[in-house]
Amino acid sequence: MNNDKNIYIADVHTILPQLYPADVVAEFVYPVEKAGDLVYRLAKKALKSIGIKNRPFILSGDTFPEKALAKEEYHPEKWGQQMVEHFLQFVKAEEVGFLSVSYNVTSHIDYLPNLSCRVAEATHLNLDAPPEELPYLGCAASFFSLKSAMNYCKTHDKAAIVYNFDQCSWLCNPVMDPRDPEFTASLKANLLFSDGAAGLLVIPESMKERFKGKLIKVVDIETAYRNGAEIKMNNGRFLVGDNVKSVMPGLVSSLVLKPLLARNNITKNDIREWSIHQGGRPILQQFKEEEIMGLSDEQIQRSMELFEAYGNFSSPSCLFILDSYFKEDSKNKNSDTKGIVIGFGAGYYLAAMLYEWV
Repeated sequence: MNNDKNIYIADVHTILPQLYPADVVAEFVYPVEKAGDLVYRLAKKALKSIGIKNRPFILSGDTFPEKALAKEEYHPEKWGQQMVEHFLQFVKAEEVGFLSVSYNVTSHIDYLPNLSCRVAEATHLNLDAPPEELPYLGCAASFFSLKSAMNYCKTHDKAAIVYNFDQCSWLCNPVMDPRDPEFTASLKANLLFSDGAAGLLVIPESMKERFKGKLIKVVDIETAYRNGAEIKMNNGRFLVGDNVKSVMPGLVSSLVLKPLLARNNITKNDIREWSIHQGGRPILQQFKEEEIMGLSDEQIQRSMELFEAYGNFSSPSCLFILDSYFKEDSKNKNSDTKGIVIGFGAGYYLAAMLYEWV
């Protein structure tokens, strides 16, 4: 049994479906011949305000509004297989003892056996702990999978895999009547969210020396919950309220970020790498307010760049930013190079992870 406390992230991997210009997706969801000229123009105006360049998108244009995947390989079971097979380049299948799958929106409808079981079977994992499936934990979902993976690795000399994804376009059910009280909330959700997957290879101390190059050591994780309904579904429609930007950053700061920094005797200026869930430009800008966190333009820049490039992936968003740091040249990174990953969303579930490079 492994009694070492240190747990590491040995690799980060991401998966994207085909990218489309954001305005092409907007025209797909709100075609002028169905939506009418007014709604079409409102959608174009809203998209410009949101500021997204591209949208990773899984839906087929041939059947919409009936839902179908554009490619079979976009099925979450296929994504899960790709994720696990990527990590099996670094460890053997028999050296993986735990798998956690988390998501909010999935095109998968054959619920039994669950998705985590299907991925484990398809990739010939011989797990010694039951595979875990964690749905509907908002945009902090990956942190709960990571906590489970860490708990496993603290008591075993084997690796664990976290597979986190969201397929938000599967909820695409636009309100076409601007007089409908849910029109604006629906419009935001349909233009803001994207599709994608991210994964983590988590290892115990006993496996550390097998990996060449730098690793991320997980220093601490903070999770919290506060009841709220600015992000929700209603009658099958995905809705984002007007008050998210004024509510969420303050909750994240007070309930997870500031406690995490204080517990580890560090300040925001000690953090070089910030991976903040890309809820949108106004939300990211709120983290610059002194009463929230007082972050600089540089500290939110990476998150802003990823949001503008791809939109809001929902729960994998912050892991896409972490992946961008992981892919950088790590020769100048050491234990003084600290980072924070932040996730928050529907529920509200909130989470933050502190790490350092070793």
